[in-house]
Amino acid sequence: MPPTARSSAVALATEPPPSRLITAANPRFTDNGRRGRYGVAYLHSLAAHAGVGFVENSPDEDVDAIDVTLKFGRASAEVQVKCTGKFKVGPGVASLQLEPAWVEKWSSSFHPVYVVLVKVPSEVGAWIDGRPSTTLHRTVAFGKRFDPAVHTTAMKFTRADRLTADTLYDWRDEIYEFHENGQGGAA
Repeated sequence: MPPTARSSAVALATEPPPSRLITAANPRFTDNGRRGRYGVAYLHSLAAHAGVGFVENSPDEDVDAIDVTLKFGRASAEVQVKCTGKFKVGPGVASLQLEPAWVEKWSSSFHPVYVVLVKVPSEVGAWIDGRPSTTLHRTVAFGKRFDPAVHTTAMKFTRADRLTADTLYDWRDEIYEFHENGQGGAA
């Protein structure tokens, strides 16, 4: 066997088998549904890490375009979570197009609303890498407070909007300040 043919045969023998995660274990679960569940679960893990209460609306109760309420003790934050495999993370900007109904609902809320954009690889099987001693999520999230004066049709996220467990402390402080300054009305 020529050296190039042998190299190719060795390379084929060492390639990992295709991931079973390419298709859902439950065939009724769409990839879009998987992204939605993963985005909420990712935020839930950050909240657990920061010690923040997490209350998820059931899918049928998402009538206000709010997926989650983060419970900080004295006050709460309402959050809409979007998950995508479309954007590449780099020095650029990820733009989330806002539906007019979302903007209307968030603008009329008495509470500050935060929007979270979770970025996963486009291939579902590449989201999580389970290793013998660790589990690596190939995920990054961005989040910021919705501002009805600025976010009329889209929200732009940059590296400065990266969401970590530490970010939730900043959100807590913003929420407390919002209520302490009388912007939150009666509690």
